[in-house]
Amino acid sequence: MRTPLLARFAAGLLLAMPLLAAADPRYTVTVLAGPDSRAWDINLSGQVVGANGGNAWLHDGAAYIDLGSGTAFGINDFGQVAGHSGNNGFFYSGGVMTAITGWGFTTARGLNNDGVVVGMAEFEDAENGFVRHAISWQNGVTTDLGTVYGFQSRAYGVNSQGHVVGGSDIGGAPNYPLTPFLYRDGAMSEIAQFPGPWSEATAINDHDQIVGFGNLLPNGPELYPRTAFMWDDGVLTDIGALSGGANSFAYGINNASQVVGWFGNFASERGFLFEHGSFYDLNTLIDPASGWVIAEANAINDLGQIAGTACRDGSCHAVRLDLVPAVPEPATWGMLLAGCTLVGWRRRLRTRGALFR
Repeated sequence: MRTPLLARFAAGLLLAMPLLAAADPRYTVTVLAGPDSRAWDINLSGQVVGANGGNAWLHDGAAYIDLGSGTAFGINDFGQVAGHSGNNGFFYSGGVMTAITGWGFTTARGLNNDGVVVGMAEFEDAENGFVRHAISWQNGVTTDLGTVYGFQSRAYGVNSQGHVVGGSDIGGAPNYPLTPFLYRDGAMSEIAQFPGPWSEATAINDHDQIVGFGNLLPNGPELYPRTAFMWDDGVLTDIGALSGGANSFAYGINNASQVVGWFGNFASERGFLFEHGSFYDLNTLIDPASGWVIAEANAINDLGQIAGTACRDGSCHAVRLDLVPAVPEPATWGMLLAGCTLVGWRRRLRTRGALFR
């Protein structure tokens, strides 16, 4: 009589398994810094950089390291960091801080594993006076990347091939409108045009897939709503946003084409993940009982870990979203349970047979 009971118990567990799997959160939330902190980038080791109370910081996975006044915007897989402090950019490597300077204001926003840093620097132009151009920097040498149409530009991301993305002007004063650009093979080119004045590319992966945000025409209370986009070999995809948010901004993309950013109306921002053509509110992928609200996601590494900001009880912190360890699929569980049931049944038959010998 016990063998059928065991079989029924196994079958019950098997039927319940899809429900249990569906209820599991995809990410856990790890707090990295104090109140009012933000996380800007993450590398393959899960090391994260950001800003906290006016200071740049690095979390190396084991400890929080204060890098001094400023903001850390980028980190590569060797733990080298780029950012800005005061009016200068900086490059941090092996405990040594190196200033990146121009004629005036300079900032560093991203870097690759070769130590190529990109950002923006002020230059003195004979015709226009002081102008701000996208730059790259490596081993103390600064390169002016120029502009698309002639006045200003700024760079945000660089991939392993040294291809750079950012925003460049499309006409200068009075409001200095920007358009997304790709810089490669020594030339800067526009990748897309949007009807509104401020559109930029923010990140690029090693496949030259680019993400950013584009301005749309005025819509309701929002003067120039933004929409997140992905550009891939000339094809522009409007990532869009879930209902209830007038804007969406894409800030990170990994080599698996997963995109992260935030969407909302500037009063109730929420982080998102875009993958395989689907748009997810990150708050649906964490345990709701944690109380955290993922307000923004700024970077994602090739392991799927995400750096961003989460808020709870009126306080917002830099966080890392870590994937919950995978559990066997329901079919796998079913095979395991069936195997255990079969083994138990065969052993019982052998025991009964031995009694009658």
